[in-house]
Amino acid sequence: MSETTTRPAATPAPGGVQTVRRVITYLLLLTMVIIAAIGLSGLLERLLSVGNTMLNTDNYGLAQSLAFTLVAGPLAALLWWLIWRESAIARDRASVAWPVYLMVASTIALLTFTIALFTWVANIITGDADLSGLAVPLVWALVWVWHYWMWRHPSKGPSRLVGVTPAIASLIGLTFAIGGLTLALSALINSALAGVGAIAVAGSPVWQPILQSLVWAVGGGAIWWWHWFRVGVRNHTTGFSHVLLVYIAGFASFALFASGVTRTLATTLTLLAGASEPLTARFDEYGIAVSTAAFGALTLIYHARVVAAHGPALSSASRLVSAGVSLAVAATGVGVTVNALLATISEPLIDYSIRSLLLGGLSALLVGGALWWVIWAPRSASAANRVATPGRRVYLVVIFGVSALVALITLLVIGFQLFSFILDNSSGESFLERSRQALGLLVATVLVAAYHFVVWRRDMASGVTHEPRRTIERVTLVAAHGDELAQAIRTSTGARVTVLRRADAGPGEANADAVVAALDGIEAAHVLVIATPGIEVIHLAE
Repeated sequence: MSETTTRPAATPAPGGVQTVRRVITYLLLLTMVIIAAIGLSGLLERLLSVGNTMLNTDNYGLAQSLAFTLVAGPLAALLWWLIWRESAIARDRASVAWPVYLMVASTIALLTFTIALFTWVANIITGDADLSGLAVPLVWALVWVWHYWMWRHPSKGPSRLVGVTPAIASLIGLTFAIGGLTLALSALINSALAGVGAIAVAGSPVWQPILQSLVWAVGGGAIWWWHWFRVGVRNHTTGFSHVLLVYIAGFASFALFASGVTRTLATTLTLLAGASEPLTARFDEYGIAVSTAAFGALTLIYHARVVAAHGPALSSASRLVSAGVSLAVAATGVGVTVNALLATISEPLIDYSIRSLLLGGLSALLVGGALWWVIWAPRSASAANRVATPGRRVYLVVIFGVSALVALITLLVIGFQLFSFILDNSSGESFLERSRQALGLLVATVLVAAYHFVVWRRDMASGVTHEPRRTIERVTLVAAHGDELAQAIRTSTGARVTVLRRADAGPGEANADAVVAALDGIEAAHVLVIATPGIEVIHLAE
């Protein structure tokens, strides 16, 4: 169950000189808070390390910590008091500057205190930690709690971009958790493959990297759980939360999975082909490869379900991003494979480095190509329902445009290498040896650009509408809260929505379905919607 905080409506923040004043004030406050926290951390570190003679005789460091604390600290307190007053916050809480400041300060504090804390706890396992290491995490944890309290304040917290800060925090926690689990499993696999008998002995050094990685996994998991479930990031319907979901499910977790599978296949093929390195050295690569694929798959499966619960539009966007990632892996495989094949002209294939390069390219081509085939399904790519997929036209144009741009840059590189070879051949390298990397990349990008250009031309010739036609360009919504209503209007009409919040509670607010039904069939450039139980829709002149 997620936390909910009822916040009264706030009138739009005045702009002009007030915007300049807010930007300067919040920038100064952020600077003073960071400097004061650094100074206080230095003083606390000295207090916790009384027996450290070297630290306690560092007068220069002590002077800096005192200056940072006693100068920046009071200035930060003064600036905060000026901002936090009822008269000031009443104007600023509806501005973008207030949530942006909280987002930046909270993110910096969260990263600083968690990295320092997890590092200190991990060092306890190896016996390298002392109390002075707690100075930084304690101070920055207080800074983070302070800003978390301000963000959650029912009457002074921001009324705009309220979901951005917790969404970023959940992403940070997820990154730490998956990274820690991946490294822990990697160390466990490597130890098992190496046949380390001490793995079953408690206190054996082989457990140290595993336990240290688990510290990051547990800590990151706690941060992610709190923001994802308690704060309710998973249920947010804001645009930023949707972008976050698409990034995690469509890009990050899918890329982890694809890279892990590719590396596992490449290592296996290298072993089967016969490696010049010792067998244990090749086995070491299995740990990170398998663990990356495993936790990338788990993260992908979980977030794919969350994305599916948010509707078909988000699922479609996630699949298109995943198709782009798999296409990039396959194109990389093509480029590396061409590069390796060109290298065999001057070097025999039995050369270990060339053989390893070739197998790596083939692995990327096989894995990326298989994933792309499953996700994109090229046999039915021109079906009417596929052509009408939201965001498909943008995807095709982006892929074609990026591929064409890379191909042009690669041509310039090849041209440079050609003229450089003609004008100066003192290195003894052939033109093919100089430009084989660029030639491999050129082949891959030309193939990608050509295919997607053909698909785009077919889509244009099919006559199927790629995107829903916008019947309303702009909507100005007057409501007591309005966030849920605005999202419903954007989803149903594709219009740009501006929310004007009522200063009073009003007679009540219509539900989202009623507002969408009231806008059905309306064609106008600009519409005013007053979301009371009676719903009034007014066409505005431009």
